[in-house]
Formats: sequence, structure tokens, C-alpha cells
Amino acid sequence: MSAAGGDAQPSGEEILKKVEASLTAVRDYSADLDVIADVERMNVPPMHVRMYFKQPDKFHFESEGFAMLPREGLAFNISRILSRFSIDEVEEDTSGQEKMFRLLLRPRDERAKSTKLLVYIDAVHWKPVRIISSLFDGRTMTASFQHEQQDGHLMPSLLTVQFTGSEAEAAEQDSVAEDISRLARPRMPRKGTITVRYSNYEINAGLSDDIFKRE
Repeated sequence: MSAAGGDAQPSGEEILKKVEASLTAVRDYSADLDVIADVERMNVPPMHVRMYFKQPDKFHFESEGFAMLPREGLAFNISRILSRFSIDEVEEDTSGQEKMFRLLLRPRDERAKSTKLLVYIDAVHWKPVRIISSLFDGRTMTASFQHEQQDGHLMPSLLTVQFTGSEAEAAEQDSVAEDISRLARPRMPRKGTITVRYSNYEINAGLSDDIFKRE
């Protein structure tokens, strides 16, 4: 497919590789997360978490007690996405003011829990803006991202994850929460919203692998 004006539009793989390059410029970081969860059938108080991240997909969380975190938004691993999904369509999205690409991805494994992914990519900074995951039980998870400059890097400042869909009981799925105190991990909520605000970044500090070792 060609973009308007005759310029060749990049393929889905090329777009995701540009995103990967923008993400791997940050080798590691730590940040404070302030989390507010408003999900059905759960009374979750506001949470404060210190998160440590190191490429490609190492996480460590420090919090008092339990913390519900939407892992879909915390980890955007291109290699993992390409291993699990194939790219069906690539379109330039002209609905907003900024140039953006819309990628439609389908699962490679018929046993996958998502029927499709829609990924919206900022074509100026090559950052994910929104991910919409359609699940087999009729529910939808939408993760929306905002970014701000931090020490010369465009980093997440706000993540909003919204769950909507049917009232059918969810099938067994991957957890969307990291249980800091290693309590039982909940299933993905059927309805609700989780918001995560980032602050107090420390970027490319050379975090030791020891931080990420499981106890």
C-alpha cells in the first residue's frame, strides 16, 4: 500500500523495527508509578510502586503489599509481538493531527486469547500510542499512552488501560497484574479502568541484573 502523494509506505515490520530502535535507546530505567484501579467487584486503594526495567524485558517492582499493574502497557516487546502475531494490514491513520500508522495483527496460534490486535504508532517519534486487544470471549482491552521528555528521551507519562465487553465469565488467561507480595494473581478484569502515572525517572543508570533476580 502506498501513502498519499506517492511516497512508499513502510511495511508493518519496518514500522515495528523503528519502534524497537526508539525503545532500545533506553537500556534501563526506574520510575515511580502511581496507580489507580477502578474495576468491577474490586475495591482497590491507590497504589505507589517503584518500577525497575532493563532491556529486553526485565522488571522488578517495589511496593508495600499488593499492587495491580497492567502489564500489557508496561512491556512493549517487538520481538515477542512478531513471534506471536502476523501483520495483516498497515494503514496511515489521518483521523488526528499527528501522523500515525495503524497496524492490524492476527495471532499465529489459534489457541491465543486475542483474536486480533490493533496497534497505533506515532510516525514522528515511533512510539506506541494505543493498543486495542480483542479477546475471544467478546471483551476488549484498550491501552492508551502519553509521553513526555525525560533526560533527552521520550518516556511514558500516563498509561490508561480500559476493559470493556461481555458479561460472560472469562476463560483462563495470562495475568494483567504483578503481585508484589506474591499473593494469588487475578484474572483480567471484565470491566474497569487502570491508570498509571509515571514520575521520578532515572534513565540509563546501569541497573545491575541482581535487582531482577527472583527471591
